[in-house]
Amino acid sequence: MPDYIRLGFPLERDLAAFSEFLWRQRIPHRIAEEEGRQVLWIGSEAHAEQVKHWLQEMERGELVLDKRDGAPQGISLLGRLFSSPAVAVLLLLSVVGAALPFLDTRGQLLPSLTFYPFSPYTGEVQAVWPLAEPWRILSPIFLHFGLLHIAFNGLWLWLLGGMIEQRQGVVRLLGVVLLVGATSNIAQAMMSLVIFGGMSGVIYGLLGYMLAWNRLRPQQQFPLQPALAWFMIGWLLLCMVGLASALGLGDIANTAHASGLLMGLLLGFVAALLDQQPDR
Repeated sequence: MPDYIRLGFPLERDLAAFSEFLWRQRIPHRIAEEEGRQVLWIGSEAHAEQVKHWLQEMERGELVLDKRDGAPQGISLLGRLFSSPAVAVLLLLSVVGAALPFLDTRGQLLPSLTFYPFSPYTGEVQAVWPLAEPWRILSPIFLHFGLLHIAFNGLWLWLLGGMIEQRQGVVRLLGVVLLVGATSNIAQAMMSLVIFGGMSGVIYGLLGYMLAWNRLRPQQQFPLQPALAWFMIGWLLLCMVGLASALGLGDIANTAHASGLLMGLLLGFVAALLDQQPDR
C-alpha cells in the first residue's frame, strides 16, 4: 500500500493497542522494525493528520486505550454492539433461534426453518430439498439447541466476526456468513437426513477466512492468536473422531464444521488476492 506518513517509536513501546484502535477506525496501516526502531506506516494521506492528532492525545493522556483490544477504556457493551452492528444482528437472530423451541409451543414455526421439513408431532423428517423454500438453505445457522450451544457459538461469533467487521466492513462479513452458511448447511444435509442447526459451520468459516487472509496478507493480518486457531482446529478433529458424543455433548454436525472451514479458506484466499490494497 502507498505510505504517506512514517512515524518511529522505540522497540520497547507496545503499539498493539493503538494498532487495534486504528483498525477499528478502518485506517489501513502497518508496523515494521527498521534500524532498531518500530515504524508505523499509514496508507492514506487523508488519515495522516488524524493519526498524528490521536498520537498527541495519547501523549497528553486524553486518549486512553484498553491494552486488551485497543478500545477506549470505559466503552459500554452497547457501544461495542454499535461498533459491530452486523455481528449484533447475527447474535440477536441466533438468540431468537435458540428461544424458538420454547416460544413456538405449537411447533408450527420451527419446522419451517429447518433445512428439511419435519412433523412436530411424530418427528419424522421429510427428504425434501428446499427448492421452493430457499430460506431453508440459510435459516438453520440461527437455530440453536441448548444454552451451551448458543453461549459458545455466540462467543466465537462475537470474537471472530467482530474482527472481520471492524477491519473489513459489514458487507465483507455478511458475504462470508451467507456463503459459508449456505455451503455448510447444504454439505451437512447431503450427509444425513436429520435436523441440525447452529452457527458453528459459519464460525469455522470465519476462522478459515482469517487464516487464509493472514497467510497472504501478513502486513494486514487479523490479530488471531495461533493458540486459539489450533484449539479450534483441534476441537474439530476431536469431534470428528467421536469425542464430543462420548462426553455426552450430543451429535455434532462435523460435515458442516469441516465444509465451513474449507469454504472460509477459499473465500479468504480469493479476497486476499482480489483486494485492491496490496501490501508494501
